[in-house]
Amino acid sequence: MKIARMFWVQSKMNVLWYFRRDGEMMFWTLAMPVFFLVLFSFAFSNGGTATSSSFLVPGVIGAQVLSSGFWGVGVMLATFREQHLLRRVYLTPMPAWVFFSSLVAYRVGLLATQAVILIAVGTLLFHVHITGNPLAILAVLLLGTATFVSLGTIIGALAHTTESANNIASILTIPLAFLSDAYIPIDRFPHAVGAFLRLLPSTQFIETFRGVSVGGAPLSQFAGWILALAIWTLAGTLISARTFRWV
Repeated sequence: MKIARMFWVQSKMNVLWYFRRDGEMMFWTLAMPVFFLVLFSFAFSNGGTATSSSFLVPGVIGAQVLSSGFWGVGVMLATFREQHLLRRVYLTPMPAWVFFSSLVAYRVGLLATQAVILIAVGTLLFHVHITGNPLAILAVLLLGTATFVSLGTIIGALAHTTESANNIASILTIPLAFLSDAYIPIDRFPHAVGAFLRLLPSTQFIETFRGVSVGGAPLSQFAGWILALAIWTLAGTLISARTFRWV
């Protein structure tokens, strides 16, 4: 019960910190993905906006998962350290795993809100149909969030300042969003390039999420990539544990 209360209080504090830091950022966090969905749906509508949107809705959600891990968590941890907030957390009796689990829960809540908004816009404006099992969709979203939170924690561990964390997150997030089947189909790249891009965790997550959510495929169809994402998560967690600094 004590652990559950710690988890709840820390998760709530993460959300409050996000609002207090920059309330306008919350608006743009929810509005910008919708803008990109509408923009790219019309820009890539050779086969009709419904077809392009069916590709883009899970892609934009996937890109937000990348951003959530690299920018949301990596930069957040660097800022916490710079402001000496991590030191305060370290001095409390709260176990480290509870603190990091609260980061996952906080980002999942924000991502779920983004996903609902994007699906609603895609359904109402472009007639996108989400045919997958809701529990399977949620499972993939949770796994993807855990993967990129663990990788984002490495940024928070290695970056000395908020500015450097922002730079690292930008270098990783923007190229991966456009090279991981989020906005541009990998099939448009040369075969050798596409084969390499499918080794990236971002591609593995986005294609799995798209196949399960819009394609209605069972999780078993993507068992290999789900295992790969689990390995990425474990690797990110182990590296973070060895490199993370509270002060």
